[in-house]
Amino acid sequence: MKNIPYKQVSFRTDVSKDVASFFAFVGDAEYDGGRNLEWAVLNKYPECKAWFSEGTFVGKRPEVTRFVKEKYARYADVIDANLASYEQKWRGVEPKFHELVRGLFGNHPWPKGKYIAYPTIWGMFPRFLDDKTFQVPFKFRNKRYVNVIIAHEMLHFIFYDYFHTQYPKYRDDDMLSWHVSEIFNTVVQNSESWLKVFGVPTMGYPEHEKIVAKLSRTHTGNGGWRTADLIRDIVEEAKKLV
Repeated sequence: MKNIPYKQVSFRTDVSKDVASFFAFVGDAEYDGGRNLEWAVLNKYPECKAWFSEGTFVGKRPEVTRFVKEKYARYADVIDANLASYEQKWRGVEPKFHELVRGLFGNHPWPKGKYIAYPTIWGMFPRFLDDKTFQVPFKFRNKRYVNVIIAHEMLHFIFYDYFHTQYPKYRDDDMLSWHVSEIFNTVVQNSESWLKVFGVPTMGYPEHEKIVAKLSRTHTGNGGWRTADLIRDIVEEAKKLV
């Protein structure tokens, strides 16, 4: 087997992963007021509102599993074709992505994990830090953006490890770490050097827009990234949000 000098993403299909994602969105509702659940599930599949009463999940897990399985069966050919296309397109930018990552983190090693991309029927594309897996849309109108999604989630995996290694006092502060990681990704991915590779910017969260705009004026990546300085300034801004 050819020796790959960087962390390579695998692409696989797993219905159970999408069932787990649904319940992850349900769990997140406790902290985000149901925003992600609305974006990911209820806006995309209004029929799923029958599983909720006043924002609380009152359905049954077998119902969710059956719903997901039916979608996968209906769109099996589409899922397989798109996943193969995503893999082919990602392989074309993967070496350049890792070169860009080294420009941010030097020789910091990638944390151990599976690094698997799974398709999802939901309207958001979650990542799982524990096992280093994430999801991509099973079909997407703007196929160029899928590489941006993959880069975004992969960047999260190494950023969290780097951030918590360099700043261990924030290791247990989940909300601050989330804000910092999302702002970091958006500033970096929307910089000139990253746009030259991926062509389109990443979509950030509304609450981060002003911070991203402010920091993007002073942290452009031109001439190389000063990652420590960028993180310092992001942390300062993110503390105002928690």
